[in-house]
Amino acid sequence: MGYFPFFVDITGKSGVIVGGGKVAARKVEKLLMFEPNLTVIAPQIEECIRTQEKLLQKDTAASLCFIEREFRMADLAGADFVIAATDDETLNGHISDYCKSKQIPVNVVDDKEKCSFFFPALVKEGALTIGISTDGKSPVAASWVRKEITRTLPSGLGDTIDLIGQIRPRVMELDVPEAVRKDILERMFLYCMEKDGEVTLEELMSKFFVN
Repeated sequence: MGYFPFFVDITGKSGVIVGGGKVAARKVEKLLMFEPNLTVIAPQIEECIRTQEKLLQKDTAASLCFIEREFRMADLAGADFVIAATDDETLNGHISDYCKSKQIPVNVVDDKEKCSFFFPALVKEGALTIGISTDGKSPVAASWVRKEITRTLPSGLGDTIDLIGQIRPRVMELDVPEAVRKDILERMFLYCMEKDGEVTLEELMSKFFVN
């Protein structure tokens, strides 16, 4: 049947990651790009997770907190989403059951049946985000597709999308038919791609007569 790929804004949302090893570190690394407030809980938190703090930019809304002790179910109070990344299948199962009973989205690493959402393979280029899922059947295939997509993305695509995002509100305000606005945005996008994204806002406004 497959899973519908909802894209959800997790900026400022509270995420709890139970587990302190390399698997948890990979989840932290991917999530921080989307600026949630993450709490990592484990009796021992490895250095590979602690170094993820370096990913936090000065102007980011994200935060990363460490609680180095045994996990308690009460730690999930107020969580917007949870990732169980421990090597204890029984504990992961209890976390899954609790989250599902409280309608908290939960991902249990390497256990499809205990998940209420999957963690996709991600391609991130500026504002462009591509999520790849195989319904949990083949992470290897998802990883391969991610690499292939990354390899084929044209240079400057992320910069172009960011630039079009800046100028789009000005275009949408133009007193012209919708088809004309759509055509302007399409021509702007193609022009930027021809220039590998090395175009300024002023250049676009001048070339396409957007006032």
